[in-house]
Amino acid sequence: MKKIQDSGKVWCKGFKSPVHAVRIDNKIFATGKGEEQTIEYWVDENILCVDLNEPEREIRWAKKFPLDLEPTVSGTLFNGFTYTKHADVLIVSNDEDRIKEKVISGETYRTGQYDSMDSKEFWGEVWNC
Repeated sequence: MKKIQDSGKVWCKGFKSPVHAVRIDNKIFATGKGEEQTIEYWVDENILCVDLNEPEREIRWAKKFPLDLEPTVSGTLFNGFTYTKHADVLIVSNDEDRIKEKVISGETYRTGQYDSMDSKEFWGEVWNC
């Protein structure tokens, strides 16, 4: 079974600032995490599951990254990686067409108490409805 080996920030060519990423085997995935968001992530079979929550804006994302996506963005490991040697790398972008995403926001976010829901419960709510 695949697992997440490391996480940190990468500087992608053409981006204005470093972005959060995780390493699974020898592949780096940009998660799409913004500075004001909390993140939980895990691997479920052949999918990287990413839960991004931004309570201040009342919005939460559930993203499914297929692990067989090909890295297409050039970049450099920036900081935060503990078990990965600094290097220039190819990165799987967080806006690839095959990434599935569900977004909960506004009134639905408030009334569904999505701000305080744990990641697994949130995942079950949005993907099993």
